[in-house]
Order: sequence, then structure tokens, then C-alpha cells
Amino acid sequence: MKKVVLCGLMGIIFMIQSACVEAGGKDKVGATTALFLNLAQGARPAGMGGAFVAGVDDINACWWNPAGLIRINSREMLYANTRWIEDVEGSFVAYAQPTTAYEGKKRVIAGSVILSNASGIDGRAGDGKPIGSLKVENRAIVFSTALGLTSATSIGVSLKAISQDLGGSKGEAMAIDLGWLFLPGEDLSFGVNIQNIGPKLKTEDASNDLPLNLKLGFCFKPSILGDNVKAAVDVDVPKNNDVGVHGGIEYWTSNVMCIRVGYEKASENRSGYSIGMGFKGSGEGKLKAINTQIDYAMLSSTDFDPTHRVSMITRF
Repeated sequence: MKKVVLCGLMGIIFMIQSACVEAGGKDKVGATTALFLNLAQGARPAGMGGAFVAGVDDINACWWNPAGLIRINSREMLYANTRWIEDVEGSFVAYAQPTTAYEGKKRVIAGSVILSNASGIDGRAGDGKPIGSLKVENRAIVFSTALGLTSATSIGVSLKAISQDLGGSKGEAMAIDLGWLFLPGEDLSFGVNIQNIGPKLKTEDASNDLPLNLKLGFCFKPSILGDNVKAAVDVDVPKNNDVGVHGGIEYWTSNVMCIRVGYEKASENRSGYSIGMGFKGSGEGKLKAINTQIDYAMLSSTDFDPTHRVSMITRF
């Protein structure tokens, strides 16, 4: 009965949000700033088509769903690099660890940094005259924490300090993410993450909203395919764009290697598939307790050339 109620509530939330976006969302395209906050982080989630808000079980939770940090059982470090399009490049660095229980409940804390830079952009003044090449630099410093409420439910929050430099036009803002994760069974999970809740980001000559986004998702393990297969579906309801749908599958062929495939329809005009691979290994001797996972993903979009993402997770 609880499962039925939960699914019903999530369905209602989705329909309400979808109706709001269909009614007024298209008129708001381009009305937000700090759009680098919407760029999904990590090669593992990318290989699954960006369907990860409910299936997250590692340090990628810092971006995808802070409540998912509760599934971490050791210290983890992550570094991810992405070349988006042309001269736009991004990096994501994170560290997480379980900490002292709070009133008998498990707690995990984490810190991360999101960087996005672009160079060689042709700048123009208000009258349209060229003003030379501009450089764009974006940064978000994030503190995250997760708390296990019950054996099946956890909540999480991320506090973000955001800075943006658009060719000399600078601005700063604060925002939070609120996450929730529910695992009614070993083979099923549901997740919600509301990203970038906060005031407008003000620059010298403008004041714009942050890219508020609602992520809903579920993840399951098809029993007929064994314990090594994970399938997931996510829905994005952004403030400034169309509703997006993501789906993906992860299959560990062994304890050291996996393959991933996914598909996303991020908007009416942007969709594409993804493929990825992952490899795990551990050290020898005194380094045996250190485990490393390297993930790679390639994304093909209808709007741009394929992009490539690489990330590394170290557990110790």
C-alpha cells in the first residue's frame, strides 16, 4: 500500500509541474543565469543518459541527489573532466565521508567544486560593435550532507556559493538543493532533487533567476536479468525550458568492468543517446584498501558534435 501511495504522489507532482511548464515555461527560456549549474556532472551518470537521481550510490550524489550520499560506506574522492562544445570545458571535484551518527542515524558529509570555463567568445557592446575576445569563468563551491531517517528513507541538502564572470560582468549568489531518497526494497528506489533554490544572481547591469530544476526518478533491477543490471528513468522539470526525460541501463559484466547505454530527450529540439564504460581495480599490499573506479561516457546530441566525459572515483 505504501508503494502505491508513493507512486501516486510522485505522479501528481509530475503532472502539476508539467502543466506549469507547458503553460508558461517556454516563455521563460533564456530568462535564467548561471546555466553551468544545469550541466550534469560525472561520466557514470552520463553513460546512463542522465538517469541517476534515484540510482545514485556513490559520490556523484553531490550533484545528482544529496540524499544519495547516505549510501556511501567509505571515504570517496572524485575528479571529472568534460569538454562540452568548442572551447567550453568543465571540471568537477568532490570528497565525501561517513561521519558520526546523529541521534543514532547515519550521516554523511561532502564538499565539491564545479568549474566551467569558456574562452574565445566574440564580445559585442550594447550597440553591436565588437569589443574583442571574452573569457567566461563560472564556479560553485558546494557543501552537502545527508541524513538517514529510517532504513529506507534519507534526506539531503547542498549549500552552494555561486560566482559568475561573463567577460568582466561579475555576480555572486547562494542557493540550496534539497534531495530525498526512498528505497522500499533492495531492487527499487525513488528519488527527488530540487536544484538551485535561491535568490536572483545580480551582476553590474542585470538580475536574473537561477536555473531552478526539479528532478524525479526511479531505479530498479530487473530480476530476470540478474543482480548486475540496473535500469533507471529520470524526469527533469526546469523553470526555463521544456520537460526532459532520461533513461539508461548499467550492466556489470564482472566485478571489474561494466557497460552503460542511455537516451535523453532534454527538450523538443535536443535529444541524443549515450554509451559508456566503467572499470574497477584495487591496489596491492598496503594499498589493497584503496579502490579506484574509472568511468568514460560519450554523448551524441542532435544539436552538437559528440562530447566526451571521463571521471575517476577513489575509495579508501
